[in-house]
Amino acid sequence: MNKEKYLSALGTNIAVSVGLGAYISYVLANEHYTARQTIILEGSVINHTAFLNSGSARLYLQNEDNEEHTLLFYQENNFFSIEQGAKPYKDNDLYIEFLEDSEVCLIPDKHIENLYKLFPEYHQIQNGLNRNIKEILFLHQLNLSTLDAEKKYNQFLNQFPHISMVCEQKKIASFLGIDPKTLSRLRGKPKRK
Repeated sequence: MNKEKYLSALGTNIAVSVGLGAYISYVLANEHYTARQTIILEGSVINHTAFLNSGSARLYLQNEDNEEHTLLFYQENNFFSIEQGAKPYKDNDLYIEFLEDSEVCLIPDKHIENLYKLFPEYHQIQNGLNRNIKEILFLHQLNLSTLDAEKKYNQFLNQFPHISMVCEQKKIASFLGIDPKTLSRLRGKPKRK
């Protein structure tokens, strides 16, 4: 487990105090997941402090017809920034699929209340992480609404170059809001210079 990597990522916008850093280093836990392992977010250990130390994952919703809708991809050095009880729809669960062997660092639930009580800067740090995930989701929604399929795919390749090599095409197509056949056509298209 790389505690320094976690603390460095946590302190990107707001400095982590020595006391907060020591507390987090003491309580930080490590979880390992294998390639293609899927977990239901609700009831899992994944919480808003979870950090993908290595590997990659996707967040998806499964509807009543067992159709999967990819909402977000995570790659190394990303915070999950999602609550365990998050449910966009009452009867649909959110799932996390680990696309390859992955390591997740997180602060166990029993210690989170202490972070807010003992370290005033943690509020600001968490607000910064929440702001980052909101910006990512807003930009993704904007791209879904305004870009054509080819531009969406090119942007995806720029943002997630590794994901395109470890994830099934239909899951990427779902994330991009395009038909898998369209994505197949785009992937087969020669690059123009």
